[in-house]
Amino acid sequence: MNTLNAFEISAPGKVILHGEHSVVYGKPAIAGPIGLRTYLTYKKLDNPEIILDFASIPFSSKLSLESFNQFLQQHNCHSELQPLEFLSKLRTSEEFPFARYVSPQPAPDSTKQRYSLGVALYLINRIFRCEGIESLPDGSGFQLTIQSVMSIGAGLGSSAGYGVCVSAGAYIVTKMAKGELTAANASTYSLQGDDPEVLKKISQWAFDSEVVMHERPSGIDNTICTYGNLIKFRKGEPFESLKLRQQINILIVDTKVSRTTSKLVANVAELKDRHPKMMGSILDAMGHLVDDVVELLEDDRDQFEALRTLVAVNNNLLRAIGVSHPSLEKVFQLAESSGFDAKLTGAGGGGCALVFLPKDYENRKEFGQLKEKLTAAGFSWMVTNIGGRGVEFKATE
Repeated sequence: MNTLNAFEISAPGKVILHGEHSVVYGKPAIAGPIGLRTYLTYKKLDNPEIILDFASIPFSSKLSLESFNQFLQQHNCHSELQPLEFLSKLRTSEEFPFARYVSPQPAPDSTKQRYSLGVALYLINRIFRCEGIESLPDGSGFQLTIQSVMSIGAGLGSSAGYGVCVSAGAYIVTKMAKGELTAANASTYSLQGDDPEVLKKISQWAFDSEVVMHERPSGIDNTICTYGNLIKFRKGEPFESLKLRQQINILIVDTKVSRTTSKLVANVAELKDRHPKMMGSILDAMGHLVDDVVELLEDDRDQFEALRTLVAVNNNLLRAIGVSHPSLEKVFQLAESSGFDAKLTGAGGGGCALVFLPKDYENRKEFGQLKEKLTAAGFSWMVTNIGGRGVEFKATE
């Protein structure tokens, strides 16, 4: 048999560098991929079953191949069940929507299990039906394992990375089912190849999963996780890819404080209603800062010192509109006492902070001291960089 026995899909996480909150009011923002990735692995099974393993939760569920084929034939998530309708079922139905096909079912009190399994099954059905696959033949058992090195819900695009990986993985399985991708040609196959429609479809399917996860996603996260570009974006306008000329190393610090994005956005809106002129000036300044950062990022000369200055300025603007948090302030204080500049990323109110690092950060004793201080304060941290590749496929066996 010339069957492909194993493959790996990976997709990057993302951070918003500048423009959080002001982007809501029509100002530009910058976001880009980071070196931390989500991974999906496919392994062919001898048994006639489909196993979906969510290693980061952890949770695992399975379907017999017979049940999987019934699921494909009895539900059409491509043309008959759209993402918002499926979200409504996930929210309101006491029973898991595809309960009859899977075992074990998600725990009743686990939103992560319910949404992870629900979105995976929804996407697999949607993609298989879109690609004309309504059943798999005998001997088609497989296991999909999904794992991320990023904290779930930390604002690093983990849900979009998940959607991109599941979408790309399901698409690859349909190509295998059609005989278009085999062990013979898998080593030369690339998702970032000659056909732009492939990435366009993956990004759209991942956007569909973001609708189920978040109801009203911007489309930014799935775009970055699919294509891997650093982008400048403005509400209602096409994304603009940036030519990154600077090496940007960052320490991502997770405060482990959960936050509600919608509540923070509403608080900013209330402040703007009370003080429209003042807030208008701050939001304008945030927009102008983004334009200045874009010029620096695309400059061939080393612009670290100028970029770090704007990091400090933007963080103070974000503090001024009330979206910081005592946990974030502790991170800022520790970073500044060690000689580094930091800012919140995303909605604020907890979540993550970015500490910007110079090229030679590994050789600086202050960097080691900062890591020790952060750990002692109870924060988790990850060193990575801005920029890099989008979704990737690799045959592993």
